[in-house]
Amino acid sequence: MSDYSNYTSELIQQFWDYVDAESSGDKNHLESPNRNVQRPPVFQKRFASENVLISPDTDDDTRNTIVSALPINERHKYFASMRSSQALAQSVFGNLTARGALGLLNDLSSEEGLPAFGLDLDRTSMQLEYNVTHLGEPRSTSVDVWFESESRIAVECKLTEPDFGTCSRPKLKQGIDDNYDRDYCDGTYTQQRNRKLRCSLSEIGVEYWAYIPEILYWKNDQDISPCALRNTYQLIRNLLAACVHENGKIDSQVSHALIIYDASNPAFYDGGLASKQIATARAALKVPEMLRSLSWQSLVDHLESFEELAWLTGQLRAKYGF
Repeated sequence: MSDYSNYTSELIQQFWDYVDAESSGDKNHLESPNRNVQRPPVFQKRFASENVLISPDTDDDTRNTIVSALPINERHKYFASMRSSQALAQSVFGNLTARGALGLLNDLSSEEGLPAFGLDLDRTSMQLEYNVTHLGEPRSTSVDVWFESESRIAVECKLTEPDFGTCSRPKLKQGIDDNYDRDYCDGTYTQQRNRKLRCSLSEIGVEYWAYIPEILYWKNDQDISPCALRNTYQLIRNLLAACVHENGKIDSQVSHALIIYDASNPAFYDGGLASKQIATARAALKVPEMLRSLSWQSLVDHLESFEELAWLTGQLRAKYGF
C-alpha cells in the first residue's frame, strides 16, 4: 500500500473513531452508521451542516452565523463527507469570524517565516468561496477563503487532496466534450487548431497570460513546451486572483496566496506531487514571498493557546488528528 493510501486509510479510521466517541445518537444522521474501512462517514444531505464543527453551547444567532458563512449553493459535491476540506475551512474560519476572533491569527507565521496572513484581520473582510470575476473567466471559479482590505489574501485549503488543480484543456476528450474542437490543447503554450493565440483560455478572453509576465519569469510572447501553467494552474490562478486588482493594477508586495494543508498528507512531503507543484510555482515567481504555506497542525497549535477556543481546537484534533 502506498504512503498516500495508508494516509487516507488512517484518516478514515480517525473519522470513524471520532463518530464513535462524539456522536452517540447522531450516527442516524449519517448515510450509513456502520464503520466502513474504505469510506469516510458521510452525512445525509439534510444533515450536511453537522459536518461543520459548532460547540453545543453556541447560541442560536452565532450558530446561524457560522452555518450561513457558506451559502448552501456554494457547497462542493462532497461537502457532507468528513474528508471535505471545505467543511474543515468553514469549521475554522466560520467559527473565528462569528466569534470576532480572526485577529487571533495576526501573529501566525507561515512555514517561510513570513506572516501567514499579514493583515490586521480584525479589520479585514472574510468570505468563504469567493467568486473571482476580474480575470475574464467565462464561469467564475472560487477561492476557498478570501480576505480583503487594502490588499488581498487568497487561501487554498487542502486536506486529503493529492495535488493542486491542473489546466482542464489538455483533458478534453473528442466525442465527449462539446468544446473539444474549439478548446483542446496538447499541453504546450503554442498556437494550435487555427487559434490566433498560444493559449486556449486566452483565445476565449481569460486574462491569465496578460498578467503572468508581471509576476512570473514566464514570457507570453514565445512558445513554451510543455506549458508552464499546465500543472501549476490552480496555484497561479489564486496568485493572480489576489494580486491583480479589478483595475489591472498589480500588487505583488502585500497581496499573496496562502496554502493551508494537512502535514500528514504525503502529497505535501518533500518530493510529493503537491510539494513539487508549489516548488515549481514559487521558483518562477519574481517575488517568491507571494506564495506562502501553513499546515493545519501549525494553525491549530497556534489557536490552542487561546482558552476561549479550547472546544474548537480539541474537536479539530479529535476529528482530523491534528
